Amino acid sequence: MAVKNFIKRLARFFFRDYSIYHIYKHESGGEMDAADIGFRFERVAEKAIAGSGDEMIVQQAWYCGECSQAYACISDSRIVGLCFFWYGKRYRARNFWPLEENEAKLVQLIVLPEMRGRGVARGLIEFATRDMFRLGFRHAYARIWWSNKPSLRVFERAGWRRIATVMEIHLPGRTKPLRLKVM
Repeated sequence: MAVKNFIKRLARFFFRDYSIYHIYKHESGGEMDAADIGFRFERVAEKAIAGSGDEMIVQQAWYCGECSQAYACISDSRIVGLCFFWYGKRYRARNFWPLEENEAKLVQLIVLPEMRGRGVARGLIEFATRDMFRLGFRHAYARIWWSNKPSLRVFERAGWRRIATVMEIHLPGRTKPLRLKVM
């Protein structure tokens, strides 16, 4: 454990900071069967999120706005999970992965800790992606931290496929990170 921590500190000293993300994609027309897990899934407005009794849910309200869609998993009347898609000018400010006109990126997925492991994330991804396609989007993308095994698994189970890995390394003396993309 001490050696692993030393290597991490050494890498941060030389590279300052780094990021490694897998890029996942889903195309309209693909098979998607939202699992029937006893919850309700729906598109929601910022007001519903901001009015939640769970602070973790309320903190996600800023993801709403122009050129975004918010989706909730609801148990009884409680929002227990959320996901958000951004597109158009809203996403261009972030622009980690280039999007065409009819494409969107799932930028946030959150499930209350006590609801994890019950299919909420997969159900949200499947429902929201299907609805985005109904709204006219052709492709949906997601960026997932390379070692986030639960997220990688849930996207794969929801029918998404990995299309690339992007690594950014912040080197001393450079203002922009060095970016490597493996397709």
